[in-house]
This record gives sequence, structure tokens and C-alpha cells, in this order.
Amino acid sequence: MEDPPHGSRARRQEQARRVGAFLTAVATAAGYDVRRRQGGRAQLAAVTGLSLTTISRTLDGKTLPLPSQLTTWATVLNLDHRRMLVESGLIPEQRGPQSVEKDVVVASVLSAQEAMDAWGITDPIIRKTLGGSITQAIQLQEELDAAGDWGWSLWGEPGRTD
Repeated sequence: MEDPPHGSRARRQEQARRVGAFLTAVATAAGYDVRRRQGGRAQLAAVTGLSLTTISRTLDGKTLPLPSQLTTWATVLNLDHRRMLVESGLIPEQRGPQSVEKDVVVASVLSAQEAMDAWGITDPIIRKTLGGSITQAIQLQEELDAAGDWGWSLWGEPGRTD
């Protein structure tokens, strides 16, 4: 039997261990003593706004952080978000657009479905959500383009003053 589209349980557990090891190393390098009962985990909980249980389960590799939690970790530990995702093993180095120029090329050539395939997004719920967001963004951009310089007024910004 094939793994479900979002990955097997063993794969997720391995990812959680890799992320936990990475965040433990980075937090330690940032001056947090995250060994049990040393105070660093409680300090991280205080500065991230995450619970001590969430911090501990993440560092121990028992659970994968939510995307919003990864953003919080990156901000608190002063990490580049992409670097954190790559170095923790959540995404491979080559996945996704690498530059603004490539973003433009990808967006003009690929459909939303093809882009999600290229980026390795396989979870059906994430694909549906992202696909809807992309479709809505394209429609909004078309409306702005059709409105010309007056398009900014759609967002509460001042329109053209000439």
C-alpha cells in the first residue's frame, strides 16, 4: 500500500527529529541552554509565546512545529526562514524559486497545480487552500491591472491625483 499523499508517519517522525535537532543546535548557539531543567526551554517559551510543552516536544523531536510556529522560531532565533527550512530538512535546497526573476518566469509559465507539483506540495488540503489563494490572487491582480493607476483605490490607497 502506498503512503498517503502527505507522507508516512515514519517520515513525519523523522522530519520531527531532524527539525528538533536543528532547532536545538540553533537555540544552543543563540545562548539558550535547552537541556531539560536548565531554564532555556522556559526562556524560549516566554520569548516565542509558545507553550513550554510545545517547545519541549519540538526540541525533543516528538512533533513538527506548525508553519506559524516555524516563523516564530526563525524570528526569535534570528534565522532566515528559507535557510531554516532547508537546514532542518523540511525542504531540499533546490526546491522552489530561487530569485525574483525566476518567480516571474515560474508564475508566467506554470499553472497553480503545476507550481504546487514543482514545489512538492502533495497534501490535498494544502493544495486546495493554496490553489484557491492563487486563483483569488490572480483575479485580484487582473482587476488591478484592468483598473490601471486607479487600482490602488480598491485597497483604500489614494488613487491618481493628476
